[in-house]
Amino acid sequence: MPSLTRPTHSECPVPPRWTLHGAVLALTLMGGMGAAHAASATYPAPIMGTETTAHAWGIETRFAQTAPCVVEMTINQSTFMAHMPEMIQAGLFNTQVTPALQKQAPRYLMNTLQMDVTPGFVHTLFTQRGAPARCHFAWSYTDLNGTRHPMVNFDVTRQAHDRIDWAHLRFGDMMMIAQNPVVDREFDAQVNQETIDVTIALSKSGISADLPSPTTTARTHSP
Repeated sequence: MPSLTRPTHSECPVPPRWTLHGAVLALTLMGGMGAAHAASATYPAPIMGTETTAHAWGIETRFAQTAPCVVEMTINQSTFMAHMPEMIQAGLFNTQVTPALQKQAPRYLMNTLQMDVTPGFVHTLFTQRGAPARCHFAWSYTDLNGTRHPMVNFDVTRQAHDRIDWAHLRFGDMMMIAQNPVVDREFDAQVNQETIDVTIALSKSGISADLPSPTTTARTHSP
């Protein structure tokens, strides 16, 4: 089926089931994973450099705590949307991601971005020297008014990380190692609606979108 992306890798890492809404738009920003492993920085080293594509497109990461480990990852919606033409020009998205669709489904698109970069962030942290036995990862986004909104959070242990063949990440691997996943209720509802909106928009354009049904996606909600 037609896709809204033009993948640059033969095997694109697949996100956990609880964030699978945007799978049709999955990006391929994972090329630095092997380099991060080879660098073997010492914990708590930054898990993303300021020179990376992910940073340029609006992602910020920080250690909220180092003991116990808590990593906060935030997408700046304004920066992310401003760079959408650049992503399309680079071939990560095709021209079916129109300006109208970008305005209609910003959270759908941001969810897609976090799905793609999450495995790389997890891998980078747990390949650092002295990495903790467990870390909590929390995603949020900053909207156009500067207000921060939670997206999804989860735990990963070093033991679970080490069971994964990171050179050949497979469908479902992240789902298997992520513990205690929690999706914010408001964000979940918004992404569900935008998933439907995207499906309808593509259908009207004569494009069949291979999107999972939001109603069948198992997840745990925040209180």
